[in-house]
Amino acid sequence: MSTNAKAETTDRPHRKLALVIGIGEYEDCKLENSENDAHDLSYALESIGFIVTKTLNPKRNELKHILIDFEESVQAGDMILFYFSGNGVQWEVSATVFGI
Repeated sequence: MSTNAKAETTDRPHRKLALVIGIGEYEDCKLENSENDAHDLSYALESIGFIVTKTLNPKRNELKHILIDFEESVQAGDMILFYFSGNGVQWEVSATVFGI
């Protein structure tokens, strides 16, 4: 059974998928470059064969659906790129550093 699964993933070409999100419209400020960055990167990725899902200024609920839809579109063997341009917040984050 695992032989068939491997054959299925190697027989088809691997897709290159990108999710590009640009958020520049916030209640308390507007970022000038987020939308432009998302447009420019989307164009560059499409020019090298990526299938791009681009969204600009989604509301929270809309973004949740976009993320779910994108995740559900991913198939074994796909190359995935995620890009976000906008403000970020760090909340209760811990990092683990692995030494060599």
